[in-house]
Amino acid sequence: MNYKLEELTNVKALLLDLDGTLINSEKAFFESFKNILFNEYNISITSEDYKKYELEQNAMLLKQLRKNYSNIENISDNEIMSLIYRDYEKEFRKVIFEEESIENFTLLKELKKLKYKLALVTTCRRYYLDILIKELLLEDLFDIIIAREDIENLKPAPDAYLKALECLKLNEEYCLAIEDSKRGIDAAINSNLKTIQVNNFTSIKYTDDRCIQFDSANEVLNKILELKRLVK
Repeated sequence: MNYKLEELTNVKALLLDLDGTLINSEKAFFESFKNILFNEYNISITSEDYKKYELEQNAMLLKQLRKNYSNIENISDNEIMSLIYRDYEKEFRKVIFEEESIENFTLLKELKKLKYKLALVTTCRRYYLDILIKELLLEDLFDIIIAREDIENLKPAPDAYLKALECLKLNEEYCLAIEDSKRGIDAAINSNLKTIQVNNFTSIKYTDDRCIQFDSANEVLNKILELKRLVK
């Protein structure tokens, strides 16, 4: 990484991940995963299991569990995941109202007033995004939203970010991505986007030298507002 946030004076748009970046949903999804596996199938998993097989290896936990638990051998991923997603809705509704989540969206509203274009680029399902928008009254916040259903290849493929750039009608040099996970960072950088990495919500801590480093989206958004006001 050979640039600093202070040098990016031509940025016109922020392309933001949601899960693990703007909201602390990673912990919520793990709790739903753990609860359903235990309550429905009598299977116990640890946070280390979840990190290793679900996060690091991109949704391979159920495949791994089938090697050790015959009672789910003939149960499809879709059947198990539908129960997990149903449980997750309750947790998601809690997470979006946490203090830091509310602060992040308040800061984005301030940036919107300063004429930044805002794109939400996420692998989150549209169903949950609709809950987010409705519950937090964000109907006018994002210029575009790219959800899981909108693309064929999920992160780390660059498809979501490339689609966002196309919809924004902006060259990548005018855009800045904010991400937390390796998959998301790879997707953004493979789209030639300058990228900020945040890690306060993510359970897999690492430093990607290709990115500008900040602890949280809250810190980033406050810094961008500060720099914008100084320029004005």
